This record gives sequence, C-alpha cells and structure tokens, in this order.
Amino acid sequence: MPVKTTVIIPTYNRPRELAACLRSLLAQQVKPDEIIVVDDGALSGFPLQREAEALGIRCVYHRKQTPGLTASRNAGVALARGGIIFFLDDDVELLPDYLAEILRVFADYRGRDLGGVGGLIANPKPLTRARRLRAFYDRLFLIAGSREGKILPSGFCTDYGKTPFPLQGLTEVDFLAGGVSAYKREVFAEFAFSEAYRGYGLGEDKDFSCRVGRKYKLLVNPAARLYHYESARMRYDMVEHGRQAVLSRYYFFKTYCRKGWWSWLFFAYALVGYLLIRLLITIVARDRRELQRVRGMWGAVRDLVGGRVSGR
Repeated sequence: MPVKTTVIIPTYNRPRELAACLRSLLAQQVKPDEIIVVDDGALSGFPLQREAEALGIRCVYHRKQTPGLTASRNAGVALARGGIIFFLDDDVELLPDYLAEILRVFADYRGRDLGGVGGLIANPKPLTRARRLRAFYDRLFLIAGSREGKILPSGFCTDYGKTPFPLQGLTEVDFLAGGVSAYKREVFAEFAFSEAYRGYGLGEDKDFSCRVGRKYKLLVNPAARLYHYESARMRYDMVEHGRQAVLSRYYFFKTYCRKGWWSWLFFAYALVGYLLIRLLITIVARDRRELQRVRGMWGAVRDLVGGRVSGR
C-alpha cells in the first residue's frame, strides 16, 4: 500500500505566489494526499481548495499567532497525517515529477536508516564572472567549499546551486534545504525545528536536517526539481536580518563543528571573510538596505565578542 504524503507550506501575505505553488502541486504526476497551509499573515482561506478536494486531496488551513518560519514548520508537522512529510516555500513551483522523484528514492531505499530526501532548485542564479569570483573568495575564507551539501570546519556550509559543480546523481549529504525537502514521519517523533532560530528562520533547515543526519541518512536526488521565484513582497528588517545571519551561523558552529580552540580560529576566519564581502558589496552597490544588514552583522559580532550572546 502506498505511503500517504503530506505537503506543508508556510506562507506570509503572498497569495499570488501561494496559488502558483498550489497549482503546480495539483499538476503533479503523483498527487499528495494532504496539503497543509500554515498562515502567518491574513489570507482569506485556502487558495484552490475546491480544486484540490476534487482530486481527493485533504486541505488544512491553519492560521497561527506565534510568528516565524520555525513555528510554522512545527505547527504543520503537528497537524500532518502523512507518512512522508514534504516542506515547500510558498514562492516555488514544482516540475510535474517532483513528488514522484522524491517518493521514488524513499521507495527504492529499503534501509530503515534513510531519514530525508531533498531535491534541487531548477533556476539557481547564473554563475556570472562576478559570482565565480565570489565563489573563489568564499572557498578562500572557508565560507563555502566546492562540494554542495557539505559542512565546513568553520561551521559554514556549501549551499546548493552556488558552485560550478552541481550534484549529478543521488548523493548523500550533510544537510537538506528547508523548502526542497521531505522526511519520514518517524523522524518527527525524535526531532523538531529548533525555536532558537526564531523570526526569519535563518539556518533552521540546516540545523534540523543535521540533527536528523546524525542518526539517519540524508540524500539529494537532482532529478527532483522545482523553480524558486523569490518574491519582492518580502521586505526584511535588514538590521535584524544581518544580526540573525551571524547568530545562526554561531549557533550552528557551536552545535556541530566546535571541537577545540582551533575550531574557533576556523569560525572567526570565515566570519571575518563574511563581514568583509558584505561590506564590499555595500560599498559597490551603495545600497542603504545593505548598509543596514552590515550594521546588524557588526552588532551581532560585538555581542559575541562581548559575551552578550547566550548559547542555546
């Protein structure tokens, strides 16, 4: 008997993008059994609910009071009935075989030690000359490496679609991206998304999948693809966004990479490189919002050095 599937979509005031995401779900070769929309904003209800229910899909709309992506993911899991639980962002559109390709890996992999499977974004930003130079800079400062899906000794990670060497086949990885991932239900009997990553949820997906990865295998299937269209509707508080970008990396480093005093040198070296490149981008772009981001990052660094940031 096929395993039932649940798709969880956290959303915040992006009804047009959410509707496009849902249309791509309804066009899947293998339909989900359940879709849960967790609303942090003010939707009038579940878009395309009638069309989804006509296909036999159970629709759940949940508006919550506690803001933040982390809380939305946990709320969705608490409501889910499926044996395989997918997470999507509200501004993605799936290729027609996305769910089928993820489920195929779960079905083919008979071992009980498989915890999660991820796909890839089909429209990453092109690797222009400037981006290739940035990739070289990031490798130099241990901000990123050349193997996607891997954690570096500095605590920084090599994200998907950010190198000239994308994954070519089914690959075991250290972490999964939050909006392009699925997990077996039994994983959530042991693990939940950490409330330490509040607000924007920066790094909460890496933290969760790395904890899962300590016990279970994590695989990425490059054949499972979706398009990510970053919405211009999201206007961050850039000072807080910059602050959380630093603190989330600090929390992650302390949890997964700290092994001795030498580990702190790797982290500090990468953090200095990260600050320098963001400052250079600010100077070149002459963008006031980028300046606000750097201020938030610098404030977080001062708090770390001054011992004003508590561990989790």
